[in-house]
Amino acid sequence: MTDPEYRIRKNDVISHISHLHEPPILNLPIEILYNNINLLVVNKPPSIPVHPCTQYRIHTVVGMLWAQYGMHEVRVLHRLDRGTSGVLIFSRNYKTDQELKEVMRMGNIRKEYVCKVEGVFPDREVVCDQPIGPVVKSLGIQCIKENGKPAKSTFKRLWTDGENSVVSAIIETGRTHQIRVHLQYLGYPILNDFMYNSTFWGPNKGRGAVFGRSFAELIEEIEKEHLFKSWGDEQNPEYEENMFRLHQENFKPEDLSNFGYGGITNRPDYDTICFRCNVKRKLPTMDYLRMFLHCKSYESDKFYFEAPLPDWAIKPQELELNKRVEL
Repeated sequence: MTDPEYRIRKNDVISHISHLHEPPILNLPIEILYNNINLLVVNKPPSIPVHPCTQYRIHTVVGMLWAQYGMHEVRVLHRLDRGTSGVLIFSRNYKTDQELKEVMRMGNIRKEYVCKVEGVFPDREVVCDQPIGPVVKSLGIQCIKENGKPAKSTFKRLWTDGENSVVSAIIETGRTHQIRVHLQYLGYPILNDFMYNSTFWGPNKGRGAVFGRSFAELIEEIEKEHLFKSWGDEQNPEYEENMFRLHQENFKPEDLSNFGYGGITNRPDYDTICFRCNVKRKLPTMDYLRMFLHCKSYESDKFYFEAPLPDWAIKPQELELNKRVEL
């Protein structure tokens, strides 16, 4: 549409076309655990965010439900971190959405997670009720803070191999990164947590909220570490030269006058002026894609949903036995 005087009419369609390069994700299915007219419950695979954000659109749970199952009207009731797997609940209409959000707001939900931590966790129930607040707000990174929000987690060891442990975590609150931060405070960070299991929090990795430096220095170190560990891009050295040349040649965009459905679905794989088309992306590590943190179950007075445990949470002997039974 190029006429600024045109008035929108009934049945007109307004389309926004984006040229996107989404980060890679693991090739794992979204397992549907329960589905009716009110609720949808899935076993979220690791590596994908729950909903569209930053560069992620289709490579999200919401995007894949739309692309693979044709589900449009799903409302997010709670979130899981990108690298976390397990039970994820959506409402399928406004009434259910409001009812369940009120149940969650009142704290009438029992949430159990399973995680694999560094070290031999104590063979007893351990409660952590340290308050949590942001340390780098722009990155969503948290830490134990006296003026933070109340948080309570109860941990219990399930098994250990003598070096690391698989632990159950039941949380009464739902603070950002609560389990990860509380385990860091206790001195048993999640084994492959590249953010909270690191010495940039101090020589003891933030155990006991002792960081060995000022808060300002900690923020600077975290931002530096985050930038270093972010898998970057290798730019085509000819890109800037090509852009300058196109500018000199009075480059014109393609004609959109006949840009119908076929034009949208049959886009070229390479776009000369797209920056992302002109970079080679480094593949993320498995630890970046998958964290040893799994939402095992959600329970209320009205429902109970449980997701199967991932391989890393099962004792090696039991895992081997299960594989033999399957064969």
